[in-house]
Amino acid sequence: MNDPLTPLLPTSADGDRPWLIWYAPEERIELTGRVLAMWSSKTAAFLDAEAGPAPLVHCALEPHWRTVTWWLGTWQAGGGVLDAGADETSTAVAPAVSVAFSPDRLHQDADVQALVARASLALRWPGALPPLVSDGVADLMAHPDSFPALPAAPGAPALIEATGAPGGPGSGRSLDRGALVDSLPPATGPAGATPGTPGAVLIRHETMPAAMRAILAAWRDGRAAVLLAPGADDALATAAARQEGAA
Repeated sequence: MNDPLTPLLPTSADGDRPWLIWYAPEERIELTGRVLAMWSSKTAAFLDAEAGPAPLVHCALEPHWRTVTWWLGTWQAGGGVLDAGADETSTAVAPAVSVAFSPDRLHQDADVQALVARASLALRWPGALPPLVSDGVADLMAHPDSFPALPAAPGAPALIEATGAPGGPGSGRSLDRGALVDSLPPATGPAGATPGTPGAVLIRHETMPAAMRAILAAWRDGRAAVLLAPGADDALATAAARQEGAA
């Protein structure tokens, strides 16, 4: 089956240059394609072990480098992402997995729940986890660095996103992999550049679907994605753009 999404994603062969650069106040994290592929594989293996292939994953994680790896891992496991803002009636079944930065954002009907430490260099959830909730960082580490990508069923959702106001509930729009790729922003600036060279793309969005579309578009165009933390001020955006040569 022709999968238009997988060719855009980093692999273990993409080793030496940054694909994603995360900026938050007093923080800069640079991830090569190989590192992203490692985290994606660990996440996919966790999802496959805990929920089986092709899970629907409720993702209540705002833009963050860790969020990117959960989306990538979900797609690598053949599954789809349910945007946390989408109305629950957007899907006929409850998500198999729910992942969040805080316990109150977990989907209570998901069979598998995981909490992710927001701190970029944290190795585990800070403090005690709620009963039966997995650690969305530490519990991934036991899984292999490589995981074969599982196919998505034809027409299965890659993303179910909210269509209401940002930050509030709304009806959901379901996109399969082809429709998701078709919805990416058009190419801008110098195309064909190698990730890590001048021509990186500065990404400043408050919602993850918008941020992930911009990231995928940057990778499609052979450019590094410079992701700003939600609420980043103009000074940080200016500094990141200058440091990374980003537009």
